[in-house]
Amino acid sequence: MEKVKPPKHDPDNRPDWDSYFFNIAQVVSQRSTCPSRAVGAVIVDSETMGILSTGYNGSPKGTEHCTISCLTREPGSDFRKCRAVHAELNAILHAAHNGSKTKNSTMYLTTTPCVFCARTIINSGIKEVRAMTKYHHEDAIDLLSEGGVRTVIISPVELRHLLKVWQK
Repeated sequence: MEKVKPPKHDPDNRPDWDSYFFNIAQVVSQRSTCPSRAVGAVIVDSETMGILSTGYNGSPKGTEHCTISCLTREPGSDFRKCRAVHAELNAILHAAHNGSKTKNSTMYLTTTPCVFCARTIINSGIKEVRAMTKYHHEDAIDLLSEGGVRTVIISPVELRHLLKVWQK
C-alpha cells in the first residue's frame, strides 16, 4: 500500500484572522444539538487574538438533547418554547465560568444573534460582532448598534480560506 503524503504547508498562504475564527465557529457549530439550526460562537481577545471561549446552541447541561425533546422544531418560531441555550450565551457563560473577561472582545458567529442574545452581548462588554450570515432579527442588529457594539457581516464568499465543512 502506497503512503499518501499530506500536502506541504505553505506559510505564506495562512488564513486571515476572519477566516481563521469563522472556520473555528463553523466547527464549533457542529456540536449543536438543535435540530433546526446549528450556530457556533467564538469570543476572541481583540488585542492578543487569543480565543477566550466558544459556544454552540443546544440543550442545557444534563438535560435531554433537543433532538429528543424539542418543543418548537421551527427556526425562530417561538423562543419561549425553545429549550436550547443559544451559542452566544453559551460562549459568554463559558468565559465567565473560566474567569475570562469578555470586555472589549470580539465575537465571531455563524449567524447574527437574536434580540435576547444581543442584549446579553451588550451587557457582557463585547464590542464587536462579526457574523457570516444575517439572521432574520433586524431588531437585534439595531439593538447592538444602539448598545455600542459594532456588527460586521462578512459573506463566506469573501473569506479566502473558509473551510467547506458543510459539503458532504
